Amino acid sequence: MNRTGVRIIIRVSAFPAAASRRKIADVTTGSGLLAREDLLPVSEALSSLLPFGGLKRGGTTLIGPGKPGGTSLAVELLSGLSQAGHWCAAVGLADLGLVAASEGGIALERFILVPSPGHSPRWEQVLATLFEAVPAVLFAPAGPVKAPQARKVAARAREKRTALVLFDPRGCWPEAADLRLEVTSSSWSGLGEGCGLLAGRSIEIEIKGKGAAARPRRGCLTPPAKSATSVDLRAVR
Repeated sequence: MNRTGVRIIIRVSAFPAAASRRKIADVTTGSGLLAREDLLPVSEALSSLLPFGGLKRGGTTLIGPGKPGGTSLAVELLSGLSQAGHWCAAVGLADLGLVAASEGGIALERFILVPSPGHSPRWEQVLATLFEAVPAVLFAPAGPVKAPQARKVAARAREKRTALVLFDPRGCWPEAADLRLEVTSSSWSGLGEGCGLLAGRSIEIEIKGKGAAARPRRGCLTPPAKSATSVDLRAVR
């Protein structure tokens, strides 16, 4: 238990050595050269949409207010790096269950979930602890964050080269992120008239940000359906 009062158990020996995660190859982008070692892998679907084809280490990516589907998008952002063997963490997503995370492609043996990190300054200290341990952290602020707090957290993530993904459907984060994703529409497939199976979900997203990401991008994301859920709409009153 750390001094925040939140118990976080991390087996340090289980994390891959930093040297083993490094790549020599470079990625050529439309605006310059970005070292492969500065990127974390994402799913194939997101790779074609993100400006650099991955999550930038030390960068901030914000999923802002928009249509339903933000949680699915947040899990999708972590699934690629998780499947590639990296550790990741989610903080403040009390409604994210382990089953949903697993079905979204996150390897639970390399996943740390802190549903309720507490109020300030506890959540900052929880994030600082995780920045020391994992290469990517998903954080959902529970309430308004002050600008100095946000800048301090972003600077800490940048210092530790941890990709910080902010799930902020209520607009609590005051600072501009390096990359901003917004769900513009979402729809389910598989339902008929009155009954059927929820077989999949289609999410349309818009991506924009700073520098090379300033030009907006739009695309459609269809997270893979791991299981179908039966729904009988005639039984709903």
